[in-house]
Amino acid sequence: MVWYLLKSGRLSKESVERLFNPESFPFLLLGAFAFLLSQSLASLRIVSLLRIIDIGLGLFQAFKLTMVGNFFNMVIPGMVGGDIVKGYYLVKSEEKQKGRSSGIVVVDRVLGLLALLMIGAASIVYLSEKGSSFLAAYRHEMRILVVLSALVTFSFIAFIFLGKNVRVRERIKGMARRFLKQGFFYNIVEGFGAVTKRRRYLIYAFLLSVVIQIISLSGILVLINIHSDKAVNVVPLMAVSSLVMLLGVIPVTPGNIGWTELLATYGWSAVGSNNGAEIFFYWRVVTLLCSLPGGFFYFFPPRDLDMEKPA
Repeated sequence: MVWYLLKSGRLSKESVERLFNPESFPFLLLGAFAFLLSQSLASLRIVSLLRIIDIGLGLFQAFKLTMVGNFFNMVIPGMVGGDIVKGYYLVKSEEKQKGRSSGIVVVDRVLGLLALLMIGAASIVYLSEKGSSFLAAYRHEMRILVVLSALVTFSFIAFIFLGKNVRVRERIKGMARRFLKQGFFYNIVEGFGAVTKRRRYLIYAFLLSVVIQIISLSGILVLINIHSDKAVNVVPLMAVSSLVMLLGVIPVTPGNIGWTELLATYGWSAVGSNNGAEIFFYWRVVTLLCSLPGGFFYFFPPRDLDMEKPA
């Protein structure tokens, strides 16, 4: 895919040269600020969710784990490899009922995906009203995406409300205990189900997820200023970019290198810009450089995660 992007001229030598242009530096810094801000909020989200199971994790320690996760997202196909690493460190630090924190990590990922799905669905509605050629070419796929968004949203809402019922919750726990024998995987299910008990933390975490996605989209779009073509309407680009980020979750290549840029090529061209691959390439460079400290935290892992019960 990278070869195709280079061969087709969507990525070129000039694309790389623009990164070293002094005029590009302020916009790269803004992009880096947006990325680090989004990751700081993601750290705050996991801290909030862990409080549901009475685990206190320091914000700085959570940021370290988040950056380690970002580092692994760069080398593992898809964008979920970092969650496995975060779950590993958290499980190591649990003194009892090991695995509950992994259930919280699953909830954290679900909330992020749910926020992206909702923004993506809203973007599809917006682009449909604008008569986007992108949707015309992929109408069937977009319908599937809307249906999937509705199903995931409905399922999660149903899960929250059904979990409020004590009898339903106990029945599900009994089934999980029967099949999973109160082992590690049972604890994961218990940690996941615990979110139904303290829903205010869950709502707070979901709102954070929406803000995180909007900040990330803003970080991508600010990089348009690096390119000489700035005449395209930003709103359609943000809508298409949200779909690119959503589809970019599909595991195709390590770190989805080339895959996300390829999606951006087709998406952005449908709303009048041929610079999708370049802008997402710039965003990849920004996120890669900002995620390098995560490699340091991995090779010199935090031994004390400050996991104490909050007051």
